[in-house]
Amino acid sequence: MAQEQNTATRRPIGTRIVNYFREARAELSRVTWPTRQEIIESTQVILVFAAVAMVALGLIDAIFRFITVRLP
Repeated sequence: MAQEQNTATRRPIGTRIVNYFREARAELSRVTWPTRQEIIESTQVILVFAAVAMVALGLIDAIFRFITVRLP
């Protein structure tokens, strides 16, 4: 009985696909998109952070390499 109810209220697949894309487009229109300047600033922050992390990990690697090479 429950199975019959679910199939009776289901819409055709084509209608569901079209409805999905309509809802997705409506949702994207409500998104607050960042400005070009905000994207540039965020990218700069990420690049600086990546460079600092690269240097820090390189130093840690060099220290451990120095310690392991010197040990007998």
